[in-house]
This record gives sequence, C-alpha cells and structure tokens, in this order.
Amino acid sequence: MVEVKTEAVGRLGRPRYLVLGMDPGIASCGFALLDVNNHEILEMGVRLFDAPLHPKTKQSLAAIRRGFRSTRRNIDRTQDRLKHCLKCFKKYGVVPDDADKEYLHMVKGDKQPLELRVDGLNRMLTNREWGMVLYSLCKRRGYIPHGEGAQDKSSDDGKVLAAISANEKEIAAGEFKTVGEWLASRPASRNHGGNYEMCVRHEQLIEETRILFEAQRSFGSKVASEDFEREYIDICNWERPRDDFDKRTYGLVGSCVYFPQEKRAARCTLTSELVSAYGALGNITIVLGDGGTRRLTAAERKKCISVLFTADPNAKTRVVKFGALRRKLDLGSRDYFKGVPADDEKTREVFEPGGWRALYSTLRESNPQLLARLRDDIDLADAVMEAAAYASSASSLDNCLSQLPLDDDEKQALCALPYSSKVLNGYGSRSKKALDMLLACFEEPEVLNLTDAEAACGLDAMRLGGPRLERSEKLIPYEAWVSATGRTNNNPVVIRAMSQMRKVVNAICGKWGVPNEIHIELDRELRLPKRAKEEIAKANRKNEKERERIAIQAADILSCSPDEVSGRQIEKYRLWEEQENSDLYTGERIHVQRLLSDDTYTQIDHILPFSRTGENSRNNKVLVLSESNQQKREQTPYEWMNSGHPGAPSWDEFKLRVQANQHLKHRKKEFLLEQDLESKEVEFLQRNVTDTAYMSREVCAYLSDCLLFPDDGMKVHVVPTTGRATAWLRRRWGLNFGATGEKDRSDDRHHATDACVIAACSRSLVIKTAKVMKGTHWSVTRHMTPEERRDARMEALRESMPWESFADDVRDRRDSVVPTRYVPRKGNGELFEQTIYSYAGVQDGKGREIVGKVGREASPKSNAVVLGDGKSALLVGDTLCLRLWYDPEIKRKGKIVGGWRADPTYKVDVPALKDETYIPKIAKPGYGRSVWLPVPDRLLEQRPIEIYRGDLVKVGDKVGIFVKYNIANGSWVFVDSLTRERIDMPSLASLTGETVLKVLRNGLIPS
Repeated sequence: MVEVKTEAVGRLGRPRYLVLGMDPGIASCGFALLDVNNHEILEMGVRLFDAPLHPKTKQSLAAIRRGFRSTRRNIDRTQDRLKHCLKCFKKYGVVPDDADKEYLHMVKGDKQPLELRVDGLNRMLTNREWGMVLYSLCKRRGYIPHGEGAQDKSSDDGKVLAAISANEKEIAAGEFKTVGEWLASRPASRNHGGNYEMCVRHEQLIEETRILFEAQRSFGSKVASEDFEREYIDICNWERPRDDFDKRTYGLVGSCVYFPQEKRAARCTLTSELVSAYGALGNITIVLGDGGTRRLTAAERKKCISVLFTADPNAKTRVVKFGALRRKLDLGSRDYFKGVPADDEKTREVFEPGGWRALYSTLRESNPQLLARLRDDIDLADAVMEAAAYASSASSLDNCLSQLPLDDDEKQALCALPYSSKVLNGYGSRSKKALDMLLACFEEPEVLNLTDAEAACGLDAMRLGGPRLERSEKLIPYEAWVSATGRTNNNPVVIRAMSQMRKVVNAICGKWGVPNEIHIELDRELRLPKRAKEEIAKANRKNEKERERIAIQAADILSCSPDEVSGRQIEKYRLWEEQENSDLYTGERIHVQRLLSDDTYTQIDHILPFSRTGENSRNNKVLVLSESNQQKREQTPYEWMNSGHPGAPSWDEFKLRVQANQHLKHRKKEFLLEQDLESKEVEFLQRNVTDTAYMSREVCAYLSDCLLFPDDGMKVHVVPTTGRATAWLRRRWGLNFGATGEKDRSDDRHHATDACVIAACSRSLVIKTAKVMKGTHWSVTRHMTPEERRDARMEALRESMPWESFADDVRDRRDSVVPTRYVPRKGNGELFEQTIYSYAGVQDGKGREIVGKVGREASPKSNAVVLGDGKSALLVGDTLCLRLWYDPEIKRKGKIVGGWRADPTYKVDVPALKDETYIPKIAKPGYGRSVWLPVPDRLLEQRPIEIYRGDLVKVGDKVGIFVKYNIANGSWVFVDSLTRERIDMPSLASLTGETVLKVLRNGLIPS
C-alpha cells in the first residue's frame, strides 16, 4: 500500500480518492488533481515548453540540425577532396609547388572554367587553364545516386532525377561531345532557387574528364598522363566508407517482443510482408446487404497472396484493390467492405508489399530466374532484404551479398536494389524466428488475424510475459522505459512531451502520493502517426471547401452574405443534400427555404441516442422534421418503428430508403439499420469515452508499468479519454471561457481547465450528463418562462457534475493558475546566425565590427565575431541568459543609489563557461563586446541573478516572462505570462537597490 503523503481524510471527513487528469500536448501539459470523495481540486496548472519544431514550418528541429550537419560534412569533404586534388596537381606539375587554391581562382581576363572545358576539346590548354578545369570538375562532381530508387516526382530528389533524365535526352539529341559543351550552349549553367534544370550525373562528368584527358594528350600536353588521369579520377570518385556507420546503426535495432535475445527483422523481408499481408486480408470484413458479415475464406486469401507476391515476370497485375476484389467475389451493390468508403474502392489496395515490389522491379528483366528462386526460398529472400535494409552504400550492400549463396551475376543484379529507399528501410517489432512461427500458423485455414496466429503458436503468452519493471512512486525516464520494454521511439516531439509529463506526475506523486486513478487525453499531434495526421489535414481541407460551397448556395437562397450563414445552417444543408432533400425517418420532403429560415422546422438527431452510446460523430447524425425527433426520443429507428406507436413510420419502407440512398456512407447506414443496440451499448461507450490510439495505449502502459498505485481492488488505474467526450462535457458545463462559447485557445490556462474535465470524465458521467441535458431540450422547456428555463438548466448542470459546485470551483481555481514554463539552461542550439557577412574593419571609439552583406552598405554590429580569414564575420546567435550583479556603488546625479550590472551571456560562450575561462563583462549599450569592461572582483564575490529566456521574473510590482536583452540600447523585453503580449517593465538602468528583482521558479514542478 502506498504511503499517503498528506492527510488521508479530506475536507468532508471522507477518505481521499485522488484522480489525476493529464492533458499532454506537443508544447504543454495541463494537469489537475481531484479528490472526488471530498469535492476538492487539490492541484491545477499548466506546464509549458517549446516543442522541438520550427515555429513556422513545423519541421522537426532534429531534422533541421541533421540537414545542417549534412551540409557542413559535405562542405568539409569537398574541401578535403580539393586539398587532395591540389596535392595531385603539384605531383604531376600542373601547378607550382608553392601554389595554393587562390592560384586556381579566376582573376580579371581569365575565361570561365566552363568555356575552358569546351576549349580543351579543340586546343591544348595552359597548365593553369588545365588546372582550373579539373579543379572545377572536382568541386562540383554531379549527382551521385545512393540507392534511392524511384522517387516521388514532387520531391526534390524526384525533380533532380527527372531533370537528369531530360538532360540526357537533350544531350544525346544535340550531339554534344560532353556535358560541358551542352552547358555552354545554355543561357545559364547553374541551378538557382530550387531549380534543378542543370543537374547531371556524376558518371557524365567522369566521362567528360576522360574525353578531356584524351584530347589534351592528343595535343601533346605533358600534364595529361594516364597515371595522372587515374589518380585524379580516384580523387573525384572518393566517398567516405560507410561500414562503421552501418554497424552502429544496426546496433540500435531493438529486440524482438517475443524473444529478447533475437534482433528484430527488417520490415521489407518477404516473411515480414507475408505475415502483414495475411493479417490485413484476415481483417477484411464484408458487410452483406441483409446485415450479416463475412470474412475472406482461406482460398480467397491465398489467391490474393499469390497475386501480391507473384514471381511471374509477365504477370498482368501485381496489385489487389478493393474494387477488383469486389468483382472477383461477385459482391452485390448493397454489400460493402467495412471501413472502406465506396469512393476509395477503385484506388485503395488491400495490402502493399513494398519490399517484394522493389525486389520484383529490380529482377524482373535482369534476372527473372533469381526472382523465382527467391520466391521459393523465403529464407534466402529474407537474407537479401536484410542486407538491403542494413546497407547504406553500394559497397556495403555488395559486402553483405557476398556472404550469401549467390553467384556474381546474381549479386550484380541485386546491387541495383534501391537500398536507401523508404520501403527498404526500417525494422518491425518481431524477429525472423517469431515471423516464421506466425507465417506457419497463417497458412492454416482457421487462422484469420495476428491475434489468432499468436495464440496458435503460443507467442501471445510470451508477449504477456515480457519484462516487468519494479514499480515505485516515481516515473522512470520515458526513454529508459522504452529501452527496458524493448520498444522503440526516437520521435523528439514525443520524447520531450513525455519528459515534461513525467516531471508533472513525479511532482504530484511526491506531494500527494500516487493517485488512485490517472485519466489522460493525448493531443492529436502526439497520439496519431504522421500518415493519419496528413489524412486528417486533407479531409479538413476538403471539408472547408465543402462548407464554403454550401455557404455560397445558402446565402443565395437567403439573399444574404455567405459570412452571415451560420455553422448550424451549413450542417443542416449538408445533411439535407446527403438525404436527398427528405426526412430519412418518414420520407417526407424537407423544403430548403424553410430549412434555412426556420430553426424550429427541422432538428439534427442522433440516430443512436447519445445518452446510450456517447457517439457524436457525423455518421450518427441525420436531419429530421422536429415532429419526428420528438416522437423518436431516446430510441433507435428500429426500436421506434417497431414500438407500435401510432405515428411511427414503417420499418420496411425506411429500410428501403436507406439502402437505396447512394450518398450515405456505409457506417451511417449501419447506424440507421441497427437492430440490437442494447447488446452493444457498452462497446460504443468504451470506444467513444476511451481513446484506443496506439500512442495513447503506449502512454498508459508507461504509467501503469512504472507507478505503484494504491491497492484498492481496481484492475485498471490509467484510462485514456477521448477529446470528443471531454469537449462535450466542457461545453455542457460552461467551461470554454471563449467569447462565443468556444474554447479560448489564446489563454494557456485552457489546458488546466481541460485537465479538470479529463479527471472528471468517465463513462457513467457522460451517460448521466446526456440524460439530464435531455430534460432541458427546447421541446421540454419551450413552454417555460425565461427564468424557469434558466433555473431548469442550472439544476441540470448541477446534477451532471462530479459535485454540485464543480464548475464554480474550476472557474475560481483557474483565476489563480499561473502557467509555468520549462526553461532550457544547457545552452543547446545555434551558436551563430547562419548568414556570413563581409568584414570591413573596426569602428573607431566603440569597438563595433563593421560588417555587411553583398550588395548592401556595411553597418556596425556589437555582437559580431571575425572569422579566421579576417575577411568575413558571423553574428552571435541566441542569448543563453542575462546575468545580473548588484552594485551598491552605482551613482545617479551624484548620489549613490545602487543598481545592477548586466552581463548578457550567449550560447557561444557555453564552452568557456564550462571550462571556467569565461570572463564576465559589463554590457555597455551601443559598444562592441570586445571593449566591455570586466565585472569588478568585488562583485564577483556575490552570486549573480541568472535570467533565462522564458523565466518568470518579478520587477518591482510587475511580473512578466523574460524574452531578450538588447545590447544596442540596454533595454530588456518582457511579455505577459497569459496573453503573451509585450508589457512595460521598468528599465534595467532605472532599478535601484530598493527595487524587487526576483526570478520566480518556486512551484510544484521543478525546472
């Protein structure tokens, strides 16, 4: 039993029952701790932090840093290659022994290297001209493929490959001897601004090099020997070995979820894809026109597998789409595939074996015999694809294939695999050993899906018997849990969010003990994979266009502006179109003019009552005449139409109307024709109140595995809630705080409010709230006076809440919430701005460096650093912190008043801070850092106040978040902690010893 940190009894004298609500997102974590037995909100707050994403592009900062690192490495390797090139030139007498790279740079009167490349075909070049040509070709050596394979034409790689293909055709058609001749004939020879029209392959430039060497030898050049040619081409072809990189990368691959001693298999292996294909086919459900369902038979699944994984080089099709499957199975017009919209059947595939397709495309023409051999020998095929997944270079792939029973022709054919493409990269969660066991089970007719296969071969027990962690009152780091449980998650967004959530949970457990329950709702950015988010964004864009269309049409009917058409009118109009202008229940025509102008004429009804299912999606909504909705009440269409009520429509006629409507989605038809809701209510509520997304389950597992919950008899202590349920409750309880009744997202405190609602959210509460709200529907209250209607609603609200004053308690507590922010203090990030400036000298008197961009007038900068070449400069990057020393001897107007000395420290200063060589200096506004005076020794005896960007600071009677310090004028900038708007703060120069200056870091959650 967990020891209770505070008193075990609350304000009502009852034993405490603690429920922690968590609302973690990519840049925030709202939290609230409720004592539901004693009707108390014990904790409520928000933890803010910067998501590791670019604020404008939303691209991962890790990806951006990787891009910068890659660029720096390419620059370094290019320079290293040019150094070897220059050394080679000296060896063969192309340049003098004392020449440096400047010797080969153009000066006034020189021809462009491109012109010299053309001249070199027709005359002997001078040694310097020959060196300029070869130096230029070595510097920009063309596109070198690294096993990328076919690329999306809209991507950068796709555009490059398309341009290269077009250029090769143009060069061949124009009968140019070399790429240089072709480039010289073009109006431009370089790519600019994302234009890839001038791209050529590395092999083309090497071929031009050979032609130039041959031409120069024919003209009698003494510096174009064959030995020189071989050595020079070796330098141009040189690439960094990747063997060590591949070993390190493979070392990061996790262990099998069943066999910890086994490495995970690559996702592209034939066994892995066969297992996935069998699972996908086994999960296909066909809903028949009579309401029944069926799965694919074993023979039907086997037929699909034979098409998807064919080795026939003359196969007419290697794709199985749902539309083709419908025809093959001879399904009726009323039959459909569950979860597959009718519009998607023509394009959506039942499964896409990317690895096998890559292997088939590679060997289909070059070696079809090997393709057939690999299809029959699955173990060999797996080994080949493992090699492709492992390798990151052609030489590495060749080394891996050399260890397999393949002849030289077979290896050569396989080396054409697109080993760097996405389809051949990445690892699953199961080992080869586990996949073989699963595949053997899948080939049994009675095994349909992965769960069946796991049970058949006993792997389910091995998964459940995985590593157990010792639970405690503290969460271990998320990455440690991921490693200990054999999972993999390298997403920096998720890792940072979980790290901050861990701090919140540990702080609360440290103060109150481990709660009885934790309710958690993950932000969509965290819980959904990238593909799902892209599909949602695509659907949202389509929905927005549809709404704009409807608004224009409705405005034309109402003779008003589209901006005046309400969201409710748009929703009704959309349903009216979908239902072919009629009430689905009765078949009676709905007149569009009255629909838009009379709000009491029609109502939007939940097909399956919300109070029984919690289902609030568009698929559960229909437009009906008000009279129909009042008669149906809390029943399904089937229950109402078979109740014997005199006004109920005919079930058979209704069923025909639904089945004949081609605009209704399959899911909505299922809801409309549901005949046994009573047996499915628990399933509906479980789905709509509990989030089953993968990442939500993972986070719940993280909390459940690590925390030692009270021994109160509960089986499940961590519950993932859905945004639908909490949004509905928040609106019903009046906790949105926005001007129009919507959530006010501009106020960070809405995360804390959400956490309170999440903590209160449960299946029973959603049902209870729905039932009491039904009693305040306008059909019930329309005969009441305004005062009676308001009293009825307030009474309903009180009855629906966890306790009577819950909403008022949330409002009161919200007023005192001050969001806290995680402030990084490690100094990670850019040391310098990316722009390189030309350096023009030092301005007299103020020590500021005169720098400028090309084509612009130079200007003085206080924070510039001159590079080693003495010709260029960089500006110092982000501020790390502002360090302040109190100096009691500062005078103003001849009077000693005391004040503060400022030392703005930058991330570029971190190395000096770590090795204690940094010298603190007093900032002098308007002067360069090089002339700032050191902080006096008498002040260094005291500990300075350190203010980091994002710190909450109190200056006098004002509180704000520190943003930056401007060394040009000595000003500092603060913003309001809630609104993020800039606030007026007393200037640093005006502060005296009597002014309060304090960094507010004391709170529930440590920094």
